[in-house]
Amino acid sequence: MKKLIGILLLVLALPALAATDKVVTVWTGQATNVSTAVASDGYQTAQVTFWAKSGSPDGTAKVYLVPPNGAPLVLLATYATPTTAKTFRGPAGTSLVLALSGMTTGTVGAVVVLK
Repeated sequence: MKKLIGILLLVLALPALAATDKVVTVWTGQATNVSTAVASDGYQTAQVTFWAKSGSPDGTAKVYLVPPNGAPLVLLATYATPTTAKTFRGPAGTSLVLALSGMTTGTVGAVVVLK
């Protein structure tokens, strides 16, 4: 009976032990050129979504992986004129950098979901 109760408690505790997703709002309406680092240590994958928050953004959004030991950034994805939602799914590494360049009109939103 004790063994059955122990197994039942373990099964009930498993969801609490599982890693939870982390949602990071990076930009809520970015209108100028910017690069923002997002710590992702301890997570396996990242889902990065860019979208037009207002107007018609004309810039370019990029996702970079920050390698260890100060090595150069690794470009993972590039999205020109993110007027419709664009989503990157890939490795999280220890840190990501989201960059926005060439902005002259509109604003862009960005969110990262780490899993």
